[in-house]
Amino acid sequence: MQQIPARRDSESSISTLEFEDNLIVPQLSTSLLFALTCAIGGLQLIWSTVFSHGSAYLFTLGITKTQSSLIWAIAPICGALVQPIVGAISDSSRSRWGRRRPFIVGGGLGVCLSLLTLAWVGSIGGSNAMIVQAAAIICILVLNVSMQPLQAGLRALIVDVCPKEQQSVASAWAGRLAGGSNILGYVFGSLPLWGAITENSGNGNGDETTRFRFMTVLSISVLAVTILATVYFIKEEDFGEKEYTPEGSNLVVRCLRDVKDGWKYMPLQSRRVCFVQFFAWMGWFGFLFYSTSYIASLYMIEERKRGVEQKVEYLGDAGVRLGTFASLLSAILALATTIVAPYVASSTNSKTEWWRETHILWFVSHLLYALCTFCTIFVSTVSAAIILVTVTGISWGITQWAPFALIGEDIATHHIEKDSRMEKGGQRWMSSQSGAMMGVHNAAISLPQILAALGSSVVFWIFEESKPDQDVSLAWVLRASGVAALVAAYLAWRLK
Repeated sequence: MQQIPARRDSESSISTLEFEDNLIVPQLSTSLLFALTCAIGGLQLIWSTVFSHGSAYLFTLGITKTQSSLIWAIAPICGALVQPIVGAISDSSRSRWGRRRPFIVGGGLGVCLSLLTLAWVGSIGGSNAMIVQAAAIICILVLNVSMQPLQAGLRALIVDVCPKEQQSVASAWAGRLAGGSNILGYVFGSLPLWGAITENSGNGNGDETTRFRFMTVLSISVLAVTILATVYFIKEEDFGEKEYTPEGSNLVVRCLRDVKDGWKYMPLQSRRVCFVQFFAWMGWFGFLFYSTSYIASLYMIEERKRGVEQKVEYLGDAGVRLGTFASLLSAILALATTIVAPYVASSTNSKTEWWRETHILWFVSHLLYALCTFCTIFVSTVSAAIILVTVTGISWGITQWAPFALIGEDIATHHIEKDSRMEKGGQRWMSSQSGAMMGVHNAAISLPQILAALGSSVVFWIFEESKPDQDVSLAWVLRASGVAALVAAYLAWRLK
């Protein structure tokens, strides 16, 4: 990077004041905050559909648990490799539609088409199981690739248009809408009306297939409406003249350099948040993808012990509904947490209110999650499992708010901070490269999920010979995730 000669103090002060004036961002009204973050709620409904019904739906296609764990690793791989690059490309965009809008709309379109194709892949592929399974994997790959520009664009847009003092509020709004979407998804997913719909379907897996198709249509409809609201009501600032771009580099080289600089120029506090996220999401992977299936398997074991002689498919479907109901309760508690937590949190340095600091609340949430996963050792009933899954909603609610609030405030502060250690070029880079930094943050979320997916597949392989009504592999996946949560708790405690 080209070195900028040092200035005398007077010249540096004048330059800093001019730079700060150029970075003043007006506060957003409540209605605009809603419009800014509503598409995150739409995206979360997509994730809710995938988390709650994705694994069960893949099982109806003949895909095993071990295979499904490896397939779901596609999501973090795309997040780690694609999103940082997409964020850097959007930072460099000079489109007349804005830096983020084209990526949000394009990503949303890809998500809708790929998920719709996945839901009907059985009908498209015919009776050849290999073709159907291969097509399903391709759809999941396209789905996760498409999610990256959508997710990166939405998160970077929040950092771009919100002033520092509203970063926490905007993150809270995003968490609330994501929580509301989770509730909507779990409500429809847990309703016991699918058997009546599919009695005449002629499909042995009709219940789960029809449920997944209905949730797909619902989720992509909500996503489309919320994306339109965001891109219509939120106006982006023109960074054409403010953007710092190294001379003599093509787009590919510049994007790779921006990804590297995303870590280099990321404030120290934000880097530490990324370390916390690494271990936190190593723990969350198993819970998000398999908590519903865990309750379903526990229900099957419990019913067999009671001497209930029903088909495995029937017990599995009833168990999935109970698992979705538990996720619904967890989502309700998570939503309540995202509403209350920002008011509880305090940025004060008072020793008497240290427990109200955002990173302390985040620390407690990791401990709570670890405790819940370890308690599965003593759980043998569906009722107790539902209680544990519900309680984790507190941890999930804080996870949806705290790290983004910490990073958003940190980046916004450094946008205008007078720091003699940072070059003018570095200041300009930070003012326009929030997408690359949020991409680096997302990589910190995604990379550990790859490791968690591989670890989960090993656990499933060990228990592969277990009968459906005797399988405890899902419980061990959850218990292992608690260890990673303890490491995340330690790192969160050391923040600030």
